[in-house]
Amino acid sequence: MEPLLTEFTYRFIKELSLLLNDDIFIVFISLTAFHLTITLGYFIYVSRASRKPWNLKISSDGYEPYISIIVPAYNEAKVIGRKIENIANLYYPKHKLQVIIVGDPETINVAKKSVHMLNGMKVLLLEEKGRLGKAIALNYALKFTEGEIIATSDADAMWSPDTLKNAVKYFSDPIVAAVTGHEIISNASKNIHTYSEQLYRKTYYTMRLGESKIWSTMIFQGELALYRRSYLKHFESRPGYSDDTGTVIRLIKEGYRCIYIPEAKFADAAPPNLKDKIKLKSRRGQHLINVLTEALKYKIKGMFPLPVCIVVANFYMHVLAPIIQLTIPILLAVSLIRSTALVTSILLVAILATLLLNKNIRALAELYITSSLALTIALIRNIMGMRSTLWERIESMREI
Repeated sequence: MEPLLTEFTYRFIKELSLLLNDDIFIVFISLTAFHLTITLGYFIYVSRASRKPWNLKISSDGYEPYISIIVPAYNEAKVIGRKIENIANLYYPKHKLQVIIVGDPETINVAKKSVHMLNGMKVLLLEEKGRLGKAIALNYALKFTEGEIIATSDADAMWSPDTLKNAVKYFSDPIVAAVTGHEIISNASKNIHTYSEQLYRKTYYTMRLGESKIWSTMIFQGELALYRRSYLKHFESRPGYSDDTGTVIRLIKEGYRCIYIPEAKFADAAPPNLKDKIKLKSRRGQHLINVLTEALKYKIKGMFPLPVCIVVANFYMHVLAPIIQLTIPILLAVSLIRSTALVTSILLVAILATLLLNKNIRALAELYITSSLALTIALIRNIMGMRSTLWERIESMREI
């Protein structure tokens, strides 16, 4: 046994020596170090900022502005009744709420049967004759809003009862133009694909909170987004740009703050299979790549008040990093093959297999692969000019 171990150690050291003299392996080490320095360095920076107090003038005297809630609900007949019940259970004065639902004839007919639950609120049901897209539906509904604050939600996103109460107090500072909240993955326990999304959210929201406390975050979620009506001219509706993050980029450019707050919560499902997860992430990725590229251009021209580190780091993580993350393991594999590093390969496989016994490590590996693939696909689609104006519903997310 001891001679075998000695031989194994000897061959490993010999292979390692060959690898360290291999150009591809040197590129692998350099690229990995570069990538980790930027991503971990940025996370540490915003993580520290997230623990600092808010530099905002937040009122504690019961600030309760009139709110208009817009729910785009095309082909959402199956869930609109549950969404109406969800709004009815909000801890907010009913006489200070206006609810506008925009949907197809079937959805509107179903909604009519449930609107009695919104007694005390002003309700408006707007019928779409044909599907025009979420942003256009939002802008159509915006014409009828009466609220000082405009809130948007998807038909299948369920808000916590105290969501509005927790969110609106930040608007007591006039510098705040928009607020987004915290997503709870409702089907997190279903499988590794949904569990990994929940795990990712912990890091994701630490970064969003840190960015918000520094000045603003550029990434919003339309399932729960609130805007100050006097600053909101319209929702972003250009092809390839999302209504939420696209709108926020414009507001930040105009000098306002757009923030994420952890105490405003909503529940939504994550895609439970690989195909739908990549589909959803690549679709969102296309929108993010467009708006983050636009934000970087504004920053270069001196037209964007957000700190350069936030703009550059987000551009790197969503546009450049996915390609680098796919390239790194390919470089390692090529280097191992070129150097005929059999012992090193066996050792790496054994270490990886051992690590993957841990559920969290498996989830991180799944996330690494799906996010890298999805964002790379998104970049390729954008370069090829393949942009969609309509948001295609993913049915597997409804099967909770």
